[in-house]
Amino acid sequence: MLVATFLSVSAFALPQNAPNPASWYTTAQAAKGAKAYQKTCAGCHGGTLQGGMGPPLVGRQFWLTYAGKKVSTLWSAVHTTMPMIAPGSVSARNSTNIMAFLLQKNGVPAGSTPLNDTADLSKALPAK
Repeated sequence: MLVATFLSVSAFALPQNAPNPASWYTTAQAAKGAKAYQKTCAGCHGGTLQGGMGPPLVGRQFWLTYAGKKVSTLWSAVHTTMPMIAPGSVSARNSTNIMAFLLQKNGVPAGSTPLNDTADLSKALPAK
């Protein structure tokens, strides 16, 4: 049944041994990412990240795709392959902010250090 496939985000809460929240992104960065997402991504992935023409970017589908993988995997998807109609057209800053927004919407806690599109690429996302 279709309803059974949509699990709540809380079912994918971070494990107790998740990285220090200060090392992920800031709430200000995620807010900027929300604006960039609405402008660049919502047309395909939906205003609430639940999917549409593109796959869902929140909840179970996000974690099945990115859990335990390097930030560079998410970076590549956001920055180099999206949007489908103009791959690579989103600036590095907006791509990083969109990544922060996606992490926020998937329950990764904010901290005091912004996500960095260079220094943080080798860091692994939390495993589910």
